Amino acid sequence: MHAALGLRIRALRRLKRMTQQELAERLGFSATMLSYIERGHRKPSPQLLEKIAQELNVDREELFIIKESANAPYASGRATGY
Repeated sequence: MHAALGLRIRALRRLKRMTQQELAERLGFSATMLSYIERGHRKPSPQLLEKIAQELNVDREELFIIKESANAPYASGRATGY
């Protein structure tokens, strides 16, 4: 879960054309800490998630939208093997 959340934060940050350094400065901590979060090595607190969402100008729920992998059985809309 932490890794998927981190990847989602990274993707949203990149969509907003922000560097790790820029977002980290807005959040008030180091780019290293943001890197740990984006790689799933640190779990952000609910308060930090709220602040990240605000800085990325998205709803907090947007941080938890995870797309299915293309390799998942129903990702293409067809079941495999049946």
